[in-house]
Amino acid sequence: MKNYKEILSLKVFNMQDVNHLTHNINSSKSIIQRMLKNKYIQRVKYNLYAVCDLEYGNVIADQYMISSKIQNDSFVSYHSAFDYYGVKNQVFYIVYVSSKKKFEDFDFDGYSYEFIKNKYDFGIIQKGSVRITDKERTVLDNINRTDLAGGNEELIMCLELMGRLDNNKIKEYLKYYNSKKLYAKVGFVLEKFKESLGIEEETITECHNNICNTHYYFDDETKRLKNKFISKWNLIVPEIYLTRGEGIYW
Repeated sequence: MKNYKEILSLKVFNMQDVNHLTHNINSSKSIIQRMLKNKYIQRVKYNLYAVCDLEYGNVIADQYMISSKIQNDSFVSYHSAFDYYGVKNQVFYIVYVSSKKKFEDFDFDGYSYEFIKNKYDFGIIQKGSVRITDKERTVLDNINRTDLAGGNEELIMCLELMGRLDNNKIKEYLKYYNSKKLYAKVGFVLEKFKESLGIEEETITECHNNICNTHYYFDDETKRLKNKFISKWNLIVPEIYLTRGEGIYW
């Protein structure tokens, strides 16, 4: 049928995508209803559809492609970005999706899609049909929100596998966050994993130059677990960072 091939090639789409092909809203609605009836597609949520494999009936689009289509500006973030880059330790069935536009959390095809408010436009890249934070912002975001990284032990394991980072991007992105606490947290973590992440001394020094005299807990988890005060960074950190060895190399 006319337009079917073009629509099926999208893998995940909304009404606006179909209307762009048909130039007729009624025709678009009719096509979508027929495709749903014939099980060519599944409804992900309101105004979002995923194409099915005609032989097996399963959805072709993965969770990253779906996340990137929920809103015009949505992208994969936090631990889900670690997952995409293949460095996760735990299997998560929660997909963190960042956007400036609120959407209601929903479940689809075994995954729970959770909205995370996005404040920044930097460090977001397009990889095929997937929008996602680049490796540098992924690391900074997860250090900033360890609750969305799966906790400190998971964060450490992901960092050990992350590979070398771009020091200039890290310094640039930290200026956008403009957070004394984050400078301290990032400086402490990058110093701990400087070999495996390819961190230059200049980057660590810049982090140190931007901290203040206030003492911070690394995160809420730190308040409940064994911890230690690191005077250089004015941080109270989980002991796991001190007992774990340097990161491994890729």
